Amino acid sequence: MASLSFARRVLYGCSTTMFLSATFPVAMPHSSTALKAIGAQDTTQLEEADPFVIHAREIAKKLGVRHPENVNILLDESDGEGGGALGADLVGRASIWISKSVYRGFYQAPSEESTVHDLEADPAREEVDFILAHECAHIANNHSIKMTSFIPISMLSSYAVATKVPNKLLGAVLGFSMIAGGGLYLSWHMEHEADHIAAALGKTFREGGLSTFERSRTRNCFLKSYFDTRMITKDGNYLGDTSHPWLTTRIHHLEHMECEEHDHACIFCSWFTETLKKGLNIVWNH
Repeated sequence: MASLSFARRVLYGCSTTMFLSATFPVAMPHSSTALKAIGAQDTTQLEEADPFVIHAREIAKKLGVRHPENVNILLDESDGEGGGALGADLVGRASIWISKSVYRGFYQAPSEESTVHDLEADPAREEVDFILAHECAHIANNHSIKMTSFIPISMLSSYAVATKVPNKLLGAVLGFSMIAGGGLYLSWHMEHEADHIAAALGKTFREGGLSTFERSRTRNCFLKSYFDTRMITKDGNYLGDTSHPWLTTRIHHLEHMECEEHDHACIFCSWFTETLKKGLNIVWNH
């Protein structure tokens, strides 16, 4: 009994420490310490008068961010791709960092010769808009807070389940599986949600999303043919990125959106929700 009580206290302490350390960057997204903690220290903040910043904040406003003026736009000085977001609408401030490629794509003139199969080309303007809308959707829906809140909840829940299993090894495996599986599901769900919200802004945003994912898929297929790695599937899905859904799944999602309709109906979301409900019912009934 004493050892169980001690283990409980250790678990509470660890989960609290992890929650606080993960929450700090979300609460203070403008802090250099927070940016360093998530590996975004090699960034430069763009000027307030930069048309890119003004455009990004306009998209943030469209998506319901209450204080778009408090969204800082950072340029990644490293050779990264795409972008990322830190902060939440709930705390009233956030940061979005984007790659130099995305920044150049905003200012370049449209070209009929450039396609998603051009590996050296920068993203087209509609792709830039989708990337910004996707990151703003994360902020508007407080995804960072939801993910950090999952840490203590998952740890305590898995511990509670694991202690009910007589076999300690099986209990440990079950507890770890709950944390890993739950985190994976939550992360993929939020990415699909951000994709959906961004694409729902209009047809050009949806087309930008499809082009963005197809460009990444094409690049991955090229890398697979060059390096013959097992980390990339034949369809261009990178298995090393566990925080994002497969590119083919994200493409399938946007392809099934009807952006001309007022309610932005989505066959994929309906299927995803129904499948989840059926899975929960099976678990509950057993």
